[in-house]
Amino acid sequence: MQVINLPQDLNPAQYREEDHILIRPFTSLCKTKKNRVILHRNMIHLLIEGRKTVIYGGQSTTVNDDAFLFLAAGSCLTTSVLSDKGDYQAILLYFSDHALLDFYMKYDRLVQQHRQGKQLQEASFITFEKDVFLRNYIESLRLMLQLGQPLPQEVCILKFEELLFYLLQTAPDTLLQFKVNNTGSMQDFEIRKAVEGNITRPVTVEELAFLCSMSLSTFKRRFTKIYGTSPQRWLLEQKMQVAARLLMDRQNKPGDVYDKVGYESHSSFTKSFRQVFGVTPSAYQEQNMNVQVQRLNAQD
Repeated sequence: MQVINLPQDLNPAQYREEDHILIRPFTSLCKTKKNRVILHRNMIHLLIEGRKTVIYGGQSTTVNDDAFLFLAAGSCLTTSVLSDKGDYQAILLYFSDHALLDFYMKYDRLVQQHRQGKQLQEASFITFEKDVFLRNYIESLRLMLQLGQPLPQEVCILKFEELLFYLLQTAPDTLLQFKVNNTGSMQDFEIRKAVEGNITRPVTVEELAFLCSMSLSTFKRRFTKIYGTSPQRWLLEQKMQVAARLLMDRQNKPGDVYDKVGYESHSSFTKSFRQVFGVTPSAYQEQNMNVQVQRLNAQD
């Protein structure tokens, strides 16, 4: 029985480590095929024709074309059996922990709403019964993949979010059981929630580390791994990007903007803004107003 490393062993020429989501078609002509599989990404196995048995740790499950399953990254034994028509077809959607946490960040309010007051057991694999929407969703992927070209990452992200959002609405207790393998990933998730939720508040890096229950040195190290820069630099740039968007509206005066992005004085805000954009907030607003006027005149 061979060992298969997924997703890289299937379509190796199309595999890119930097892609957080991959969607691939899969077919088999073997009547019964057993494999040892090492999943390097989480996988959603969208079965179209045939039957699939998975043994993961001390648990096993079997699904046919009425259901599909999520599998966490790890080692498992799989058996694929052809349908009565002699076919085995599936669409395999691989996703990283990062992609899953991105989804949970984006829809945190809904996630917390469904989790409230519940103790959900973690599971390495979960199954869902297909309904009309899910069958049509799988068919939409099948039609896209018929073009024979890898789906762009932007499309993969949209289709991944479409599926998870639907499951979050229709089967939240099941979906939220699916575990993220890496404890570090959950720590990263908590960091992102604390940081991205406090961009416009006067919260220091030391206070953010406290909110994440980490020492300052650990917080800085993990932050740099997530965002690729220091907390101070990232927060500065994010605050100034928010300020710049506010200044694009002429009704927002520079003197009214600084407290909206977490600064306690106009002077310190002006100094930071100049550091990022090279001009004062007033000059930036004036320049952009002039550009808008020129565009309107050009249209006339």
